[in-house]
Amino acid sequence: MGGSCKKEEAPQPFSIDGFDPKLGTANTVVTIQGVGFATTPAENVVKFGGVAATVQTAGQSQLVVVVPVGAKTGKITVETGGRIATSADDFVVPVGPVPVTIKPLSAQEGDEVVITGYNLNNNPSVSFNGVKATQVNSQSNSQLTVTVPDGATTGKITLEANGVTNTSPQDFTVVVPTEAKALVTKLAGIPAYPTAGADGVRMTLATDNKALYITGPGQNTVYKMDLTTLGVAPFQSVPGRPLGIAAYSDVMLVSDRDGYFYTYRFGNFTKTSNGNFPNTAYTVRPNLSGGFIAASFTNELSNVTWSTAGGNTASSYTSSILNSQLKGIPNDANTMLASNGKSMFVFANQTLWKLNGNSLQQVAGSPGQVGYQDGKGASARFQDGGYARGNAIAADGDDNVYVADYGCGCIRKIDKEGNVTTVAGNKNASNRVGRGHRMRFRFDSWDMVISPDGILYVIATNDVSSQTLRNAVYKVTFDK
Repeated sequence: MGGSCKKEEAPQPFSIDGFDPKLGTANTVVTIQGVGFATTPAENVVKFGGVAATVQTAGQSQLVVVVPVGAKTGKITVETGGRIATSADDFVVPVGPVPVTIKPLSAQEGDEVVITGYNLNNNPSVSFNGVKATQVNSQSNSQLTVTVPDGATTGKITLEANGVTNTSPQDFTVVVPTEAKALVTKLAGIPAYPTAGADGVRMTLATDNKALYITGPGQNTVYKMDLTTLGVAPFQSVPGRPLGIAAYSDVMLVSDRDGYFYTYRFGNFTKTSNGNFPNTAYTVRPNLSGGFIAASFTNELSNVTWSTAGGNTASSYTSSILNSQLKGIPNDANTMLASNGKSMFVFANQTLWKLNGNSLQQVAGSPGQVGYQDGKGASARFQDGGYARGNAIAADGDDNVYVADYGCGCIRKIDKEGNVTTVAGNKNASNRVGRGHRMRFRFDSWDMVISPDGILYVIATNDVSSQTLRNAVYKVTFDK
């Protein structure tokens, strides 16, 4: 008796090779790749963590399904014709608010950031590297728009709601602008204010760095601010309206509206016997070779020297024109000076110059070109206040010059190479104090000096409305 055997056919391949996306909430559409699927949707039973899903379309190598309500994190399974295939990886069903993407990935404090993800509509708490955001601007289940909080630092963004916390996959970078490294505080309101016309409020730092001396043309007074107690009191009355003021070695020099100078030395405040300085000295600063340099109403620069008998008797002065290049620029009384003991700088007509001998060398800005633009050399732009409102300047020992820019209400720094950057003040801010990128100065009649340790003292409009204390002294310190 004979017989025959039939060879069994090998089973067709059947597997889940992958799926996308890897996570999602209920109603998320997921594409599953594999082999051996039924081409009729209903013949494929797909489950997420054991919960059956709806199959939208089916092909032998691809299924498109919808994550079911109630799904939990776990494997995806597909059952077809009695066979079951299981995914290698878990499909993640997010619990609580989950950040997935952040745009942009870097920004400054106060900027808006858009977070996309899952379960974002339950008023989650948003923190930037541990610093809580206080301003959520818009919200939906899949997107949040938040403001980067002050004090935020680079790191993860975390979302928390109902005791569940999730963290962003990427770090968010907090960009710190140069201006944020400056801290501006108000020291005190001052009674000094100008009279009508070209008179301005000027300031000098005492040679011992312990006090500021400030002219008050409207009061015919020089005031003293003690930098330890911050007390402000009249120091010396002046018969003529005081304008420029400067201190050097053991001498302080004050110019007045009538063309006279006053020297303060050995405790004596002495008026020169001769007046009528040509066109009045509106700004004075120490000369590098002794004496002082004065800028006149017509923007001419002059050497000023004086003679005294030990400072105890009436003194006299002599002056000589040093440079007339700026005479005739559009605005009178527009020139401001700064000296650091080795270099003399001049700001006028939107331009910073360095005085070499009796010649002016252009450093930054361009004559008559008004604007606000950082940059190098002649490409930079400044804006002064026009007539009798030149931009005050101060120079440190490294020949960095700081400019109090009227137009933007900010402090600009010009290094010895002519590179201009804004280091304090934001033209769009409303605060008068605080971190430099969140405040701006209001300049009217202003001046600025710098201490040997790099602290700027700035006269600007008081941040409190006052008829008697119209101006104030502000202190600008920079992070090391």
